[in-house]
Amino acid sequence: MNTVPNLDCMTRDDLSAWLAYIGRTGRPQRDKAAALIGDRRKGYLAIAGHIRNYAVNKYVAMQCRTAGRVGAAIVYERICDMIYSKLPDDLRW
Repeated sequence: MNTVPNLDCMTRDDLSAWLAYIGRTGRPQRDKAAALIGDRRKGYLAIAGHIRNYAVNKYVAMQCRTAGRVGAAIVYERICDMIYSKLPDDLRW
């Protein structure tokens, strides 16, 4: 069973805490990626990285909206949409 959270329901603080756990940059640790994905399927490290990248872009979009930079937020949200559309169906929230 995977442990992919619903990143769209998280606050900025929640996203920040989750990113601190999974790692903000680089390749996610193998054990954390496997726990997130729920298995070690082909490409699981890359998939975990995509989910992490979604969280990073979501966090930045939220910061932009708070700062009144709606246009920039929309750009980051579109990036999130592209990442989400490429995730395996069983890992979407």
